[in-house]
Amino acid sequence: MKSAARLTGPWLVLAPWLCLCLGAGCLRPAVGPTLINTIPADQAPLAGTFPPSAAEQSQSGTGKFVIFTREDLGKPGEWDFIAGAWECIPSRPEVPVTKRVEFCHSSWNAEPLLDCLTRDHSAGRYPRFVKLQVDAGDRDSAVNLYDINYRTWEVRCLWRGARLNAFGVLNGEVLCENNGAWLSLNSSTGVMRDGAPFVPLEVDGRFWLVQKHGETSGSWSYDPSWGAYVGHFNEVDGSRAGYTIARLSPDGRSRAWVLAPRPEHWQGGRIHATLRLQRDGQNDDCRVAVEMPARAGSGMPVIPIGTSLAFTRDGKVEFIAPVAEKGTNDRVWTIDIATGNTTENSRPRRAQTEPGSGLFDGVPAPDYLRPYLKDFAHFGRTGLAPAFLMHSGVLKQRPEYPDCTAGVSPDGRHILYRAKEGPLAGLFVYGDLQTKQTVRWKSPPGMKPGDFMEFVWVETP
Repeated sequence: MKSAARLTGPWLVLAPWLCLCLGAGCLRPAVGPTLINTIPADQAPLAGTFPPSAAEQSQSGTGKFVIFTREDLGKPGEWDFIAGAWECIPSRPEVPVTKRVEFCHSSWNAEPLLDCLTRDHSAGRYPRFVKLQVDAGDRDSAVNLYDINYRTWEVRCLWRGARLNAFGVLNGEVLCENNGAWLSLNSSTGVMRDGAPFVPLEVDGRFWLVQKHGETSGSWSYDPSWGAYVGHFNEVDGSRAGYTIARLSPDGRSRAWVLAPRPEHWQGGRIHATLRLQRDGQNDDCRVAVEMPARAGSGMPVIPIGTSLAFTRDGKVEFIAPVAEKGTNDRVWTIDIATGNTTENSRPRRAQTEPGSGLFDGVPAPDYLRPYLKDFAHFGRTGLAPAFLMHSGVLKQRPEYPDCTAGVSPDGRHILYRAKEGPLAGLFVYGDLQTKQTVRWKSPPGMKPGDFMEFVWVETP
């Protein structure tokens, strides 16, 4: 899990699909006692490139999938992999899937710097910047950062260090964290420099929570679109809590928390907690005692059941918890932001509405896929790929997450799918969700069925 910032609420327990999107290549399996680790030490960051000729280069604006691989090179009794990148161009179906880069020997695959764990809403931006975790000594690792031109396939190594996690994009600079130190990557030039304008902590909606340099506690809400500090909040210590969640008001000037204790020998049931409201310019926080049903967890000791924390349109913060796990009524606690007055009442539980059918995990989904998407919600947005292939009749049976690898373009239009077994094994299948066109390629020689892969949509510069 990324880094230097304090994580609260949902960040502490990642959804299963989010964990899965990290891929097997991001988690280094332990080297068994019978395997000899033959990954070279102190290797160069780039083993080789296989660029297209000038005539073969794709035109500017051409969309394509890049297949980042972790390829098994180990002989019997050896542990060795190399990270690669392959090119797949849907508009040129006659061109096979082609290897373009061998980065270096690594137990991981390369991936975009701005990936699914980027804190702000910039995941998928600047796919030219690619990071690769590499082996560095016994069970240690480092990171290489590359800049790739997807037309010429020129590759530059921009930076090498211990760790590199992207937080977000501010004024064309990608703010990254390296073992507690902050760096800024210029998205136009690829120049990396030390420092950031503040210490980023987390993201809530359109605001960032940050700490000004020289401050050791508390935080500011910051609007990156305007470059303005909006509200200041004192420190809230949730280190000993069994559960914490925080929400920022739509104007960025108030912050609400729910904090539950970490009880000893508790095995689940109703638990007392505190609803706390912080307001910019007010030193005294508003507090009200609440209670909620919860179950015991491991990573997060207290896991609430059926609760919600939100700011309302009439200027209040509202915490809702079921009266009973299987009951029909809710208890509602509110704090008025302007006055600090608190209320508590009960009301019938509101029927949950279906999520907006026009979006699937944040990307547009065609109406014709609605009947299929409910079966692939746990895939995240990559579920668009098997849903489309089920609709098209290419897939005859519904796959599960481990049965395939899939990728989806940021606009949700383009998909790439590879089955690990069954009739489609050994094939890459592309789909255009607007035209309903499909294209198939055979896996190229040198690509093994067990190689880990991640599909990323890019456009030729």
